[in-house]
Amino acid sequence: MSSTILVTGGLGYIGSHTVVELVQAMHDKTLEVPDKDLHILIIDNLSNSSTAVIPKMEQILDEYCGGKRQKPYFQYKECDIQNVEQLREVFASCVRDEKPIKYIEHFAALKCVPESCEIPMQYFKNNFIGALNLVQCMEEFDCHYIVHSSSSRCYGNNLNSTENDAVEVYNPYAGTKLCVDYMLRSFALAHKDWRCISVRYFNPCGAHPSGLIGEDPKYPHNLFPYIEEVAVGNRDIVSVFGNDFQTKDGTGVRDYTHVIDIAKVHIGVMKKFWEIQGHEIYNIGTENSYSVLDVISAYAKAIGKEIPWKFAPRRAGDIDFTQSKADKAFKELKWKATKTLEDCCKDSFNWKTMNKHGYEGKQ
Repeated sequence: MSSTILVTGGLGYIGSHTVVELVQAMHDKTLEVPDKDLHILIIDNLSNSSTAVIPKMEQILDEYCGGKRQKPYFQYKECDIQNVEQLREVFASCVRDEKPIKYIEHFAALKCVPESCEIPMQYFKNNFIGALNLVQCMEEFDCHYIVHSSSSRCYGNNLNSTENDAVEVYNPYAGTKLCVDYMLRSFALAHKDWRCISVRYFNPCGAHPSGLIGEDPKYPHNLFPYIEEVAVGNRDIVSVFGNDFQTKDGTGVRDYTHVIDIAKVHIGVMKKFWEIQGHEIYNIGTENSYSVLDVISAYAKAIGKEIPWKFAPRRAGDIDFTQSKADKAFKELKWKATKTLEDCCKDSFNWKTMNKHGYEGKQ
């Protein structure tokens, strides 16, 4: 019987890059799962994504795979994981098609820290209740394997975060991610055949080197999309939120990791399903950290022009600093970040230059 890999939020920023890497790994026969006939199903509610990314993903894959398809690279269904009946039908339809969902890459979540402080209830409904619905369907349809896109925000202020460090809730967004991690750990304790993996990463950025896909938020909240907008002339100036952080220059310090490195670890970590019992956590980062002003300077240097900026009031929920220790990922997954901050800046600018107004050319 065939099996399906379900990618929730698969048209979003990290999800779309992961689907591309997943198809490429299947094409190269480097995906370390025993199934011989695998299919990929993307679900997304389009709250912060667009179906316009699909032909871009297919273009990348046509070039990589030589344009020879025996079956579609992936399928897509619009679905909101907050609607358990809608989600249940997705699982049921795969069973009817004799391609039951066996693996899940879970990305579907709201992700803006300041916004989570304004509308915490919506963040818990989407991120936690949505994940609870997903786990409910996993239980009903005998699906045991899931990789959760978690977050370094769970560690709070920490310049050497390890998987064994104490976790803290500095904002509702981090609270939702931590709740999902604990839920998966609990279900893995209750169901001895479940294998759940949480990947906690640190400030994804950059874009696919082709420039065809990248981060296209409805409104830029994170630093890189904001800089991109200024770099291509869509906005006049970057607002630097806060200059009173306990850091070298008063601006927040983060570990910035290229989205391709993150996508690759989501593929590589699937081999651990047959090596672990219960729930495992892996930190993913570069083990280097940069302030907001460092990143603006690096971006300007990478593209050869100045990025104007100004200080603005500090936002709710932002922490002073965070940086990873990725020793466990290196030891157990043989994973290490390969992309530099310069790579992140250049790929980011290339994407935005080719897609000045995003996937749908919105003005």
